[in-house]
Amino acid sequence: MGQGDYSRQQPYFHDPKVDKAIEDIYADLDSWTYEIDKSQPSRFNTVSFYVVLPPVFYEGRFIKGFYYSESVDLLNHVLPNLSRYFFSLAYSMWCSYPWSQTADAYSCLYNNRDRARWFFRNNPVDKVLMTCYNSDFINEYIIAPKPIETKDIDLLCVSRIAPEKNLPMIAKGLKVYRQKYQHHIKLSLIAGDRHLDFNNFDNNDEITRKILAEITSILGNPWDYINFIKYANNYQEMPAYYSRSRAYILGSLLEGKNRSLSEAMSCNIPVICFEEFNQYARGGDRLFPEAAGLCAQFDPESLADTIHQVLANPGLFKPRLSYLKHRGRKNFFNTCLTAFPYYQQSIPDYHHNSPFHSLWLDLAIQDNYQMSLYDFLYGRSEYSHLRGLVNIYKHLNQWLGWLQSQINRKYPGILTNKQPG
Repeated sequence: MGQGDYSRQQPYFHDPKVDKAIEDIYADLDSWTYEIDKSQPSRFNTVSFYVVLPPVFYEGRFIKGFYYSESVDLLNHVLPNLSRYFFSLAYSMWCSYPWSQTADAYSCLYNNRDRARWFFRNNPVDKVLMTCYNSDFINEYIIAPKPIETKDIDLLCVSRIAPEKNLPMIAKGLKVYRQKYQHHIKLSLIAGDRHLDFNNFDNNDEITRKILAEITSILGNPWDYINFIKYANNYQEMPAYYSRSRAYILGSLLEGKNRSLSEAMSCNIPVICFEEFNQYARGGDRLFPEAAGLCAQFDPESLADTIHQVLANPGLFKPRLSYLKHRGRKNFFNTCLTAFPYYQQSIPDYHHNSPFHSLWLDLAIQDNYQMSLYDFLYGRSEYSHLRGLVNIYKHLNQWLGWLQSQINRKYPGILTNKQPG
């Protein structure tokens, strides 16, 4: 892993046509990872531990839990007993496969069989590849539509002011749209940086100044086309921004799954992005569920036409309905457990492809943690989602100690028995 050439100067970010053998492209995609390891103490406070299923012991059975993190190897180093109680998914926030050595499974975003064959041929590891395209861990009841009477935002874009986000291409599309359709619309751009100065572009860093200057050269007066917003709180403010919008737009050609696309769909907003987004990582997979939005070609007029089609036909799109069918936490739960035969063999009353509906699991979690499986999954437990290495270590030491004492008291010897795997 990591043997290709990853660089921001690579053409993937700005050019949909790359003249390379597909094997070399796969190597380039996998040559950078978002993972956090023990050599990066500056990132330790961002380490996450998301629990999909907690460990349970009930009716004489012990069922291992399941978590995902971008730091599985680091967590196993700090907590050597963790793998005794949990299966782990190394979750990549990028389009690469993870580099973890100790995880039980790798997230791979898309079901690209050619890329998977290439990966295992070049990396002979014993891992479960888990396609997370049709699922995610967004809380679809917090990131949800708000009761907004008037949609006063035509287009919403959540994007850093960075070269790979292709904001000048979006600016070109806005200009073509106004010229071709004679309709005055504006884009609200949330940049996610409190330190930006949108009143005087010259007060920003060199990269930001360059991008904003290019946008200005395209649009003339950029404030006539774009409402610049420095920052919005993700959970408190973003659902209202999404709900106020008529459509969401993404300009990237290469990145991870992109959380904002899923958030927009969950808030019932149709999405627009380029057909070429993550094209080499995706293979033939769709970008989003049917009826959730439309794709444009990487061209200003195609983008303008796609914007027009979405804005002119709002009744065609059912983004939240499509989203709930395919994504959200319950679908993520089902994806994770279905990928492991261990759960099918170990859980009584296992519901094929939908273990979230297994009553035995709900009874076991109620018995162990005094809450339902639903409540645990959606964050009612203090262990549902931990962040920061020091915080994770403190809470998990306490939790694993409690688990061990309870198992020894109620089911002595059960952890030494052979478990199906």
